[in-house]
Amino acid sequence: MIDTIGTLLLGAADAGAVASESHSSSVEMVHIATTLGMLLTASLLAGLASEFLRLPKVTAYLIAGLLLGPSFGDVIPHEHHLVLEPLTKLAMALVLFYLGTLFPFDQIRRISRRAIPLSFGELVFTVILVTVGTYVLGMSAAQAALLGTLAIATAPATTMFVLRETNAEGPVTSLTGTLVTLNNLVAVIAFELVWLAIEVAGGDASGSISQTVLLLVRSLGGAFLLGLVGGLVISYACEIMHTRRWLVLLVGASALMLGLSESWELPYMLVFLVVGLVVVNSSSGTQKITAQMDSIGGLLTVVFFSVHGSELDLNLLMDVGMIGAGYVVLRSVGKVAGIWFMASRTGAPVEVRTWLGPAMLAQAGVAISLAATATSRNPEMAGEVQTIILGTVVVFEILGPLLTRAAVLKSGEMPIANSIHHTFGTPLGALRNVFTRLAGSAGLLSKKQALSERMRVEQVMRRSVVGIAESADFNEVVHFVEHSHDNTFPVLDEDRCVVGLIRFDLLNQAFFDPHSDHLVRAGDLATPPEVLLHPAQPVRDAVELFRHTTDDCVPVVTDEPPHRLVATVRRSDLTSLLIRDRKAGLS
Repeated sequence: MIDTIGTLLLGAADAGAVASESHSSSVEMVHIATTLGMLLTASLLAGLASEFLRLPKVTAYLIAGLLLGPSFGDVIPHEHHLVLEPLTKLAMALVLFYLGTLFPFDQIRRISRRAIPLSFGELVFTVILVTVGTYVLGMSAAQAALLGTLAIATAPATTMFVLRETNAEGPVTSLTGTLVTLNNLVAVIAFELVWLAIEVAGGDASGSISQTVLLLVRSLGGAFLLGLVGGLVISYACEIMHTRRWLVLLVGASALMLGLSESWELPYMLVFLVVGLVVVNSSSGTQKITAQMDSIGGLLTVVFFSVHGSELDLNLLMDVGMIGAGYVVLRSVGKVAGIWFMASRTGAPVEVRTWLGPAMLAQAGVAISLAATATSRNPEMAGEVQTIILGTVVVFEILGPLLTRAAVLKSGEMPIANSIHHTFGTPLGALRNVFTRLAGSAGLLSKKQALSERMRVEQVMRRSVVGIAESADFNEVVHFVEHSHDNTFPVLDEDRCVVGLIRFDLLNQAFFDPHSDHLVRAGDLATPPEVLLHPAQPVRDAVELFRHTTDDCVPVVTDEPPHRLVATVRRSDLTSLLIRDRKAGLS
């Protein structure tokens, strides 16, 4: 991995050395390695500060870049952004690769009925509000139509990084990933169609409509074909290669496909979504593949967001004026109201109605790329559109991650404890912890189980839990288990009270009974729960419980009878929290 990273950074340094020959005297003194070092150092410090301030790391990295960019320090030469562009695009490509792996075919079929209506409502509300609103505020019809189309796009890297950082899981989280994918696919296609309509309406079409449509089909079809071939090659290569060679394979294949996409003028975002989709449906080692990408993806993510932050210019936010402010409000209202409206009509859970919209507001790379494409085609008409996008990105990229994180926390899909960071304290507190651990190791002080003493179950539980109905037949139980991450499943009566637990080992025995499909119900497979947790109990009770059971999760029920299911506590969440607290050494 070190060799791979070193090769990437050395390549960037060599390219920067060539580019720096044409710089002004002040820029010539700044080497590309210095720029990269400043960005990484600032991001490191910002990441530590985010632990203390409880901010998403994405926001911290963006602010770190912003402080070094033209709005404040202005110490990053513009030419260096061009040199680092291959690294930032590779980071985006790996994020889109991962995003594609979230959609095995069986899951697509399962969530499409829920996701498509929500996506349709969001897109329609957003396009109409932004197009009509910006037209009323003074944009031309063509410019307003472009802004309405660009408003569809949601930043995939920003949104997915926040979801992975929070370890969130549930309907809001899964629908967010699905809608981000649909948004960007629709944005790319709709942009080309709207641009074609603008040219035809203005009589500026350089060729026939059929030629333009064929060019669009070639672009989208070529991206799909390249992604299909690339995904199959990666799946096959991972089958015949040792895992220690996978990292070089994945980075090399991704860089090659990125270069081919750029050379052939194919939308690389679509290419890597298809790659991930093909890999997850054709490889048996998808989790190992994504784990390999994580080993380099962390560094590339820091580079991506810090570089992206250093390109943000607060002066542009001032330049966009009333139209820019209107775009921010109209796009935000369109996404939130569109999802709320369709979720209400389709009977979606209240958490989805309330929090899915705010999770979708981040906007950056896709919109910027499409705006730049429009400007290159018609600078006079699209120049102001690009200014508005670049100016408002500052707002969406700073507030977007905060809202996404708040959405998964408020919807109960992220344990409260995950929002409490334990890796940063005051210098005096850190010094005290060092000597406390030293004294404890020497036997002079008793070691404290600080976290389990001061935290309650409600801070570590996951509220996004469904459970299996007591009357569910065997096929329904199997369907539930198939899409669950646990191996212990609560069975509920009509009042959502826990009547028992289905454990995977018992369920495994039922698989061999040919009459199970018709005769067995969930209640027949369930065993009475030995112990249940309550939200107000101290975490030490949960720790003690897991010491005496092999279950991977324990139901949490209300304190007052009837004891209805409200959440579960996972062994993995509790273990991770205890390990993190032990490493931090907080007293």
